[in-house]
Amino acid sequence: MSRKQARILVVEDEAHLAQGIADNLLLEGYAVEVVDDGDKALQRYTQGGLDLLVLDVMLPKRDGYAVCRAIRAQGGQLPILFLTAKNAGDDRVQGL
Repeated sequence: MSRKQARILVVEDEAHLAQGIADNLLLEGYAVEVVDDGDKALQRYTQGGLDLLVLDVMLPKRDGYAVCRAIRAQGGQLPILFLTAKNAGDDRVQGL
């Protein structure tokens, strides 16, 4: 698949951060969608057609770890890039 066709879902509840990430990805030619909570992320994931998930850890309704676990429990192989300010060792291990 061409990089220009890749569809990325950004899951971030802070609007200014989500917009900044989306704007930069759009400038690079990616198709970008943004949602602001974990439940919306899972709803959008189930619709299919995504190539990458940029996922905040601290989200309303369902945190990023729970979103990732739900996707993997469904057998999903979608690449997930965690976006977080957390830097404790336990947080890094949980992300793996």
